[in-house]
Amino acid sequence: MFKKNHALIAIILFVCQLSLPGCSKEEPTFTIVELALDKSSVALTPDNTTSVNIVTGNGDYTAVSSDDNIAKAVISGDVITITATSKQERANAVIVITDKAFKRTSIDVEIAKVFDLTLDKTEAALEVGVAGKNEAEVTINTGNFGYNTELLTNSAQFVELDKSKLESHGRFKVKATAAGIAKVKITDAKGKEATITLNITAPSGLAVDKTSITLDAVQGSDIVTVSSGNGGYKVAVTNPLVAKASVNGNAITIKGKINGTTTVIIEDKKGQKSTINITVAGPAYAMNLSDQYFGYANFSDIAIVDKSVTTLKQVTFEMTCKMDGYRGLQTFMGLEGNLLIRGKNDDFRPTHPLQIVGLGDKITLESTKSFNLNEWMSIALVVDCEKTTVQEKYKLYINGVQDVLIVARQDETHSVVNLTSSSDGNRFEIGRAFGQDFRAMKGAVSEARVWTVARSGQQIKDNLCGLTGTQTGLLARWNFTAGVETGHIQDSNGGKYETNLILANAKLGGNYTQVKVPKSVFVSKGCPN
Repeated sequence: MFKKNHALIAIILFVCQLSLPGCSKEEPTFTIVELALDKSSVALTPDNTTSVNIVTGNGDYTAVSSDDNIAKAVISGDVITITATSKQERANAVIVITDKAFKRTSIDVEIAKVFDLTLDKTEAALEVGVAGKNEAEVTINTGNFGYNTELLTNSAQFVELDKSKLESHGRFKVKATAAGIAKVKITDAKGKEATITLNITAPSGLAVDKTSITLDAVQGSDIVTVSSGNGGYKVAVTNPLVAKASVNGNAITIKGKINGTTTVIIEDKKGQKSTINITVAGPAYAMNLSDQYFGYANFSDIAIVDKSVTTLKQVTFEMTCKMDGYRGLQTFMGLEGNLLIRGKNDDFRPTHPLQIVGLGDKITLESTKSFNLNEWMSIALVVDCEKTTVQEKYKLYINGVQDVLIVARQDETHSVVNLTSSSDGNRFEIGRAFGQDFRAMKGAVSEARVWTVARSGQQIKDNLCGLTGTQTGLLARWNFTAGVETGHIQDSNGGKYETNLILANAKLGGNYTQVKVPKSVFVSKGCPN
């Protein structure tokens, strides 16, 4: 009868656990790992203790000895302390460690009144300065405690020792400092001795064919060749705003980005390094597009990691240029079908205003003033979607002076600006739009900028011909001063995103294939009066 009632109670409790959440609390889940120790065996003299560390496990550890009269163990946190309790000449025991996940491992304990002094290795090879190969840890397998080390002959000039765990854990570290042969002698309290021999080599030094470079064009380049080293080269640029570097085998290509100085540090797989001093000192140029070339950028790459560029409440487009001809709808800069600055009229018209168009021409604005030919001018369009009226939302500045915009059409205004959207392949363009040759820009450009803030009139006026210091909201800055044959204009905004302007042939309607423009297109740079 008792057995039946006992079984019935067990069934009821099991059903309660399944059907009534209130009957028991849900146990938290955790990942079970293997139980691992830093030692699997220890050697002790009578009445001595040693420690073994738990490397991985699941907590709530217990230790059970096969014979408490030979060895005992206690656990505190992740440290197992083993004490020799035997007075015999020699004895052995096994300590079994178990965790709360019932993972088990064991420690072999050997006890003797006198041990031979033995090490886990009697020789090792080290390499000076090579991470992972410049140090060796030596473990005492058996010994009689009271350990001391001695650097034999001239070994002190080749290695240094870390003995912080020599007595407590029976181990020490040897670090190579110079090439040669070093010997370390270990002795214990019973006068036992052991020796380890270290064969130390030094890796080949890293040498290059030049240690300084001066680039005489902003986007100029040069190649540094590694003449000796250990392979696996990598480079780091201390100021990546000034230059960039890439590796191809033994060749390091250095390319300029802006004028300035920096260093490139080359490192091989064995930690050997060489430093190249870089100076970029190029003349100031503008690029003459002359209706032959145009440039485009793709901000969609930024949107992959930063969606804010698709819903901007404020933007500012800036350009410094010199026009040498009028033509209807010629493109200055912007997003076709979204937000674009363009010229309005052909050369036979009496006036030549700038035109701001967007949202499929549902918003169309015109400058009051006409722009002049053969004069450097700065154009800045500021859009602030937080404003309510057209006059407040859209502002145009010519040479730092606000121009009154004439509203030609306002069926709709911008609630946000999406820099990744245009009706010309979602490209942001300078010098041509919609793949139409007749819309190519007739003139030269020295600089263009895209901001994610609404710049004030004073900020625009103060920075017509250059920028200094850190600028809030500067997303892209294209300085058309490459000075060499190139297929792009470097973005030098100095922020976390880099969006270079790709150059293409404006005469090939609808074609966006990148081309390399000749050095001759770079002409003298000017500034608005």
